[in-house]
Amino acid sequence: MNRNFLYRMIVLGWMAWLCLMQVHPVFAQKYTFAHYDIEDGLIQSQVNKFGMDKDHRLWIATFGGACRFDGKDFTGYSRQNGLPNNYVSTVFSDKEGRTWFGTINGLGMLYNGKIKNYSSADASKNNVVTNIAQDGAGNIWVVIRFSLFKIVGDKMQPALLDDSVRVTTIAVDNTGKLYAALYKKGIYCLTGNKWSCSTPFNAQYEHIVVKKILFDKFDKHKVYLLAKNGLYYISGNQLMPYAPKQMATVKGQLLCLAQDAYRDLWIGTDNGAYCIDNDDYEIIHYNSSNGLTDNSIADIYNDADNNLWLGSLGNGVYRCEGNKYVTFDGSQGMPDSKIVMGLTKDWNGDILLGADGGGLIRYDGKKLTDIATPVTPKYLKGIQCLYTDKNKTTWIATSMAGLWQYDQKGFRLIKGSEDIGFNGITADSSGVIWLATSAGACYYEKGTLKQLSGISEFASSLVVSGRDSVFIGTQNGIVLSVNKKVVNTFSQNSFKNSAILAMIRYRGLMLIGTDDRGLFVWDMKNGHVKNYTTHDGLKANAIYSLLTDEQGKLWIGTGKGVNRMQFDANNQRFTVIDNTGSKEPIFETNQNAILYKDHQVWVGTTKSVMVYNTRVKMQPSPPPHILIENVKLMPQIGSNTDTNYTYLTNKARLNYNQNHLAISFMGIYLKNPDGVSYRYKLVGLDSSFCAPVKNNIVEYPSLPPGKYTFKVKAISPDGKLSAGTASFSFEIVPPFYKTLTFQISAVLFFVLIGFGLQNVWHHNKIQRQQVIEAMKQEEKIKIRQQTAEDFHDDLGNKLTRISILSEILNAKIDQSKSDQRGLVEQIKQNAAALYNGTKDILWALDPKSDNLYETLMHIKEIGAELFQDMPAEFEFEGIDESLQQIKLPMEYSRNITMIFKESLNNVLKHSEASHVALQWTYSDKNEVSVRLTDDGKGFTCETITKGHGMHNIKARAKRINAELLIVSREGKGTSVELKFRKNAAA
Repeated sequence: MNRNFLYRMIVLGWMAWLCLMQVHPVFAQKYTFAHYDIEDGLIQSQVNKFGMDKDHRLWIATFGGACRFDGKDFTGYSRQNGLPNNYVSTVFSDKEGRTWFGTINGLGMLYNGKIKNYSSADASKNNVVTNIAQDGAGNIWVVIRFSLFKIVGDKMQPALLDDSVRVTTIAVDNTGKLYAALYKKGIYCLTGNKWSCSTPFNAQYEHIVVKKILFDKFDKHKVYLLAKNGLYYISGNQLMPYAPKQMATVKGQLLCLAQDAYRDLWIGTDNGAYCIDNDDYEIIHYNSSNGLTDNSIADIYNDADNNLWLGSLGNGVYRCEGNKYVTFDGSQGMPDSKIVMGLTKDWNGDILLGADGGGLIRYDGKKLTDIATPVTPKYLKGIQCLYTDKNKTTWIATSMAGLWQYDQKGFRLIKGSEDIGFNGITADSSGVIWLATSAGACYYEKGTLKQLSGISEFASSLVVSGRDSVFIGTQNGIVLSVNKKVVNTFSQNSFKNSAILAMIRYRGLMLIGTDDRGLFVWDMKNGHVKNYTTHDGLKANAIYSLLTDEQGKLWIGTGKGVNRMQFDANNQRFTVIDNTGSKEPIFETNQNAILYKDHQVWVGTTKSVMVYNTRVKMQPSPPPHILIENVKLMPQIGSNTDTNYTYLTNKARLNYNQNHLAISFMGIYLKNPDGVSYRYKLVGLDSSFCAPVKNNIVEYPSLPPGKYTFKVKAISPDGKLSAGTASFSFEIVPPFYKTLTFQISAVLFFVLIGFGLQNVWHHNKIQRQQVIEAMKQEEKIKIRQQTAEDFHDDLGNKLTRISILSEILNAKIDQSKSDQRGLVEQIKQNAAALYNGTKDILWALDPKSDNLYETLMHIKEIGAELFQDMPAEFEFEGIDESLQQIKLPMEYSRNITMIFKESLNNVLKHSEASHVALQWTYSDKNEVSVRLTDDGKGFTCETITKGHGMHNIKARAKRINAELLIVSREGKGTSVELKFRKNAAA
């Protein structure tokens, strides 16, 4: 063999081997699953079943007990807590907040922190609980050893089914109706208390054992049945196999079935899980090669917040993050030692990756290939960025090896760039290449590299604005260059003193990423600037790269991962539209290492290259759910006697010195619990909710007495507020001396004391006045009595003497002198009249006359005397001696007597009556009425005004505040009634 030929073959073989060595195989796409296992707090790694309670906490049934997951912590339950057995086969949370555990030894129920156990009548038999469900009426149904039971009170009662049938599973549809799969019979439905067959099994399918009934969430007419060896669906009450061709590719035993928020079906097998696209029946097999596990997937569960959970037998719990992105790292053929700092497309549309540490890598859609470079010791050591211009020439900027061009002709070093460190590249509309360097900015034009004068600061980013304007991001804000000259008058104070790492133009806006102040959005038309930070949902305030996709969505590479934002043109603001889960790897993106191609966004990071799918189906993330975990009464600060805390219940009443409280709350957001923030206030102390905070414990060390209600809301990472507000009410009772009751009582006490003293003083004063008045009254009575006696003795004796002397004189006068006798008779009559008149005065002066009895008796005597020997009959009966107790003032008795004396005289003189009567009444209202009636001729209104002494009668009645009623008609007699009140008289 020719030695030259042999040598040539050896060289060719060696070169081929070198080429092969430069090819990095790319394996199947690696999908992202959040993984939780015993090191995270999971009670046991073999998962049987999932459930979710009304607070949106996940429940997990395992071989070693059950546990509750709130996104951060796992809370375990086992036989030590009261479960019948540690092997929990299923778990279910009902609408009332109870959690049911199905075990291999019966049923357990957790409510208010206590577990209650149920068992069937025959405990000696197999008591494995395989299914638990709640129908629309709230009834709990349980399948034990292929028999159906209903929970009634504290007992499990057998359902009304034939004992010979075997119930393999149960399910409840979205209307609350219960369905049961009966072996060899079909699917039965419970309506009221009656079971009916909704889908019978024909001979072809009578031996299938239905393990799962799944009602399609999007098509109410579609129902899926999972058996050990196949997937079926019901259409028109007929059972048919589901997608037989695609299902033939599903290997292994079928263990579970679920439907996600995108209509796709998920099947758990004894070799990972399969996802079937419900539209085109495309199947993806998830196992250890693409991010899941090869272990059996016993249950798949799509919770109320559209998180998809997969429970493995031996490898814990997985939460699927979907096909939002894939990772190119060491497992995918990317050398771990190469940090990708630049991304661009070459002349063929292949992706070029520039690695800090040396070399270029090409990805043609199938494999990664190292690109051979010129043999230069310092070549491409420290690639910082890549850029492809409109001529499809790739520019390679390095930190220590200058600036290079790369195209189909090979590599070319730009003269004069060897000692310059480059950080960013772009091109303006005229084809001039602009470069950000460690010493300002340069531009390459007509084969010459020139320094931009007027700027010497470290520059890291560039963006072209118009034909001749370039914005340059530096370590101290933004510099504007126009016509290749720095505009010294340009100033934007919002970005001053900030390191500008990335800039892009977006719909008339300038988007600016900084090293520690987040994202700035500058409206260049009106000058308005809006700042977005972690408070708005960004994962970090360090913004390294910016890009927009074909839908106008903004992609942001941060110091802790990638965010996606959407622009609301109506409100002129951006909002974060997606936050991946808590188990997403935290990575730092590289500056300006971002690229869009064919509905994919490539992002260079310090650990790998992340490739995001821009067309991934996105469901809006739900708001978090908020609950108050506990409220602790803490020991007083400085107290040496009490070091323990006490858990409080809602509406607790505390003493004034029990005022140190710590309140713990939790926003349940299983996808990303660390991203949840809170706003809270204490009604009674705070007027408004606080600004969003991350901590979920608040402590009040010294609350004053009062009534309080603590209220808290949760906020998701993308700004969604929890639907409800959790609240807790309590009252701190003030010390007794500060209570309103005590203060009011004290005030009332002192008021009563004052009132009592005033009352005693007033009472004493009244007593003194009464004593004085009594003394005056007694003296008055004595005076009246003495006056009456003196008047009677003196005037009476004198009148008697005049009468006697007149009689003696009359006897001595000559009988023939009639005129003298007439004078003497007049003297005698006048003396008698004067004596009769003085009797009324003497009666009135006598204190014994000051009562109603004496007054009425006196009126009776006057009437009897007037009508004696007269044709008219006078009547006044029924005067009771008890009326002596009704005392009357002197003016009352005098005026009453004179009113009726005048009335009697008027009757005698004018009425021509044959019968005159006086009557009196004494009502319950202390009103006294005295009425005089006659059957005389009466009178008219005109007559009454002209005389008869009526004016005097009315004046006397008014004098004693009495009511005088006079009623008379011609020929019908007259009635005079006087009404006065006893109390007023007294």
